[in-house]
Amino acid sequence: MYFLHPWALAIGAAAVGLPVVIHWLTRPRPRTMPLSTIRFVRQILQQKRATYRLRDWLVLLLRAAAVVLVAMAFARPLSGAKPLITPGEPGNSVRVIVLDSSQSTAAVNGGVTLFERGRATAADYLKYQAGLRASLLLSAAKPRAVFDEPSLNLAAMRQSLAAAQPRSERLDVQAAIDSAAKLLATSSNAQGNRVELVIISDFQRSNWSAADFSGVPKDTKIQFVSISPQQSLANLAITRVGVVGQLQQGREAQLQVEIGNFSRQAKQVQVEVMLGQTPYRAAGLCPPQVKTTLTAPVQLPSAGWLTGRARLVNNADALPADDVRPFVLGVRTPPVYALLTREPSRPHASSSHFVERALVPLRQHDSAPASAERVIRLDPTKPDSESLAIASMIVIDHPGKLPADTISTLAGLMRRGRGVLYLASESVDASNLKLLADAAGSDLKMPVEFIPSPANMDRRDLFLAEWKKDQSPFSALGEDATALLGPLRFAGGLASRQIEGGLNDDVLARFSDRSAALVVTTCGAGTLAVFNADLGRSSLASSGAFVPMMSELVSRMLAARNAADAAPSGEMLSVALPPEVGVSTGLSIEAQPDGKSPVVQTGAFSDSGGLALWRWNETGPPGVYTVMRGSNSVFAIATAAPSIESDLEPLDPAILQTKLAGGHAVYFQSAGQDAPRDDTWAWALSACAIVMIGEVVVLRAFQT
Repeated sequence: MYFLHPWALAIGAAAVGLPVVIHWLTRPRPRTMPLSTIRFVRQILQQKRATYRLRDWLVLLLRAAAVVLVAMAFARPLSGAKPLITPGEPGNSVRVIVLDSSQSTAAVNGGVTLFERGRATAADYLKYQAGLRASLLLSAAKPRAVFDEPSLNLAAMRQSLAAAQPRSERLDVQAAIDSAAKLLATSSNAQGNRVELVIISDFQRSNWSAADFSGVPKDTKIQFVSISPQQSLANLAITRVGVVGQLQQGREAQLQVEIGNFSRQAKQVQVEVMLGQTPYRAAGLCPPQVKTTLTAPVQLPSAGWLTGRARLVNNADALPADDVRPFVLGVRTPPVYALLTREPSRPHASSSHFVERALVPLRQHDSAPASAERVIRLDPTKPDSESLAIASMIVIDHPGKLPADTISTLAGLMRRGRGVLYLASESVDASNLKLLADAAGSDLKMPVEFIPSPANMDRRDLFLAEWKKDQSPFSALGEDATALLGPLRFAGGLASRQIEGGLNDDVLARFSDRSAALVVTTCGAGTLAVFNADLGRSSLASSGAFVPMMSELVSRMLAARNAADAAPSGEMLSVALPPEVGVSTGLSIEAQPDGKSPVVQTGAFSDSGGLALWRWNETGPPGVYTVMRGSNSVFAIATAAPSIESDLEPLDPAILQTKLAGGHAVYFQSAGQDAPRDDTWAWALSACAIVMIGEVVVLRAFQT
C-alpha cells in the first residue's frame, strides 16, 4: 500500500495531539465547598473516580482514532505496490514509450482489440506534464520512432498514436529495446532527469522469453504494462502452406496446410484452398497446443507461377488475421538434366548410364510428353553454356579435372538456386570438390572434406552403417529400407574427414569405414549433393532401391526452387531470381496485397554475373507480389505474418521482473486490470463516522 498524498499523514500525526490537549485543558479542577462532614462525600468520589477515568480514556482514544482516519482519507491510500512511473508526476523526466504494434495485438478480447487498449494506455503516458520530454516507438518488425530524439511535442505523438494500426508483422523485441536504449542514452540523470522506459505489449512468450535489457542505461526505471488478459486467448491459425516434392507440369502434387491450434481444446478444422480459380478442400482434427498438417491433392495442368490462398472455414477465434494465408507455387515444365561426364553415351554398364536411366526412367502413365523430360550429356571440359542455363539440375559423374571457368560457372549457378549432384568416384573428384567449395565461398559450408584415399587402401566391400531414415531420399523406402539397403555393397569414392563447425545433419549416410556416403547441403539458394561411390563398381544400381532413391533425391533438390510458403511481412528480403529470368532490365513488380494496407515500396533489382537479384528492405503487407517481364510473370513470392505471432500465450510476469530485468528497477502491471484500488479513503471516512457515533454512545453510557 502507498499514499497518493502522504503530506496528509504528517498533518494527521500532528492533529492526533489535539484531543490530548483538549482533555488536559478540560480536566476537572478541585473546588472548595463548606460541608459539615466529608465522610460520605469521600465515599461517593472514590466510587465514581474509576468510572470517570475509563470514560475519559475511551473518549480520548475514539477522538484520536477519528483524527487518524480523517488523515488517512485525505492521504488517499492505494492498494498494491507503487508504480515506478506515474503519468502526471511532477519533475523533469525523459520517457520512452514502446507500443507493441505487431499482428498479435490485433487479437480481440471482450469486443476490443489488444492494440486499442495499448493505444489508450500509451495516451495516458503522453499527457501534458511540465518538464516531460518523451519519445514514442511503434514497434513491430522494425521500431518506428515519431521523433529521432525525446521531444516536448507531445501533441504530435498523440496524433501519430491515434493514426497507428497493428501491422501484419512479428515483434522484433531486441530491436525495440535497443532503439529505446539509444533514445534514453541522450538523457543524463546527473542533470536531474528521471529516465523512464514504458513498454506496452501483450508480452507473448514466444517473443519475449529472450529479451535482453543490458543495453538500457542502469538508472532507467522500467515499467511493463500488459494489454493481454490473464488467461491466454484461444486461437487457430494457418501457419504454413507448402508442397511435397517437385512441382511439375502434368502431375499431381500434395499441398500441405499446417494448422496451429493454440488453444486447450481439440478443433475440427476445414480449410478451403483456392489455387488460381480452382477450389480444393482439406479437413481434419487438430489436437490442442500442437501444429497439424492437412494435405490436399492438387492438379498442375500448366507451368508457371500459380497464386493461391488457404482459408479457415467458419472459424471464430481471437485473431482472424491469421485465418488466411497466401502462397505461390512455381510449377515447372518437365525437368531437363545436364550430365557432365567424359564417359561415352552408348548403352553399357557404366555409372553415367545408370544415372541417366534413373533420372528419366520409362514411365507408362505419365501425362507429360516423354521428350520433354530428358538428359543432355555435356563435355565437362567445355560445357555448352546455353544447355547449362536451361537445365533444371546438373549431374556430374566421372568428369575428370574440371576447368576453372567451369568450376566458377557451377558455383554461380548453385548460389542462384541450381541443384548440383556430384558422384565422387575418383581421386580427382576430391580436387574438383575443393575448388568448387573455394569458388562458392561462404555460401557453401560443407560438413566434411573429401580427400583421396591412401594409396594402400582399396575402397571396396563397403556397406551403409547408418542413414537418416526420416529424411529424403531414404524416407521413400519406408519400412523396407533395412531390407533393401542392408545387402548393398559399395566401391570407389573418397575418404572424408569432419570439418570443424560443419553441420552433421547434412551428412545423410555413412559407410562402414565412417566416411560420408551421402551429403546434401545448401549453397546460397541452391543445393549441392555428393554421393561418394562409383556406381559402376557398386551393387546399388542393380537393386530395387536405386530408382526410388534417385527420384526422391532429385525431387528434394528441385523442390528447393519451388517458392511455396510466404515470406515474413516487414522483414528484409534478398532473393536471387531463377537463371532463366535473365538480367533485371525490363522487370517490374505487380503487387496484390490482401486487406487495406498500402504497398509503399517493392524493393529494387540489380544484376550479378548476368543474373537478376531482388532486394527488398521491408517486405510489404500480406499478399502476392509477381515479377513481370512485360505481360509475362517470371517469378512470384507471397508475404504473410510469421506464425510466431499466432501463439497468444503471455509470458509469466515473474520472468520479466526477475530473470529479464538485468538489474534494473522494474514494475509490472496489467492495463485496466491490476490498477491500484482507490476506495480505501471511503472506508476510512466510514470508519471515522462509526468512531464518532461510538463516542456519543460512550458519553451516553457514562452519563450520570
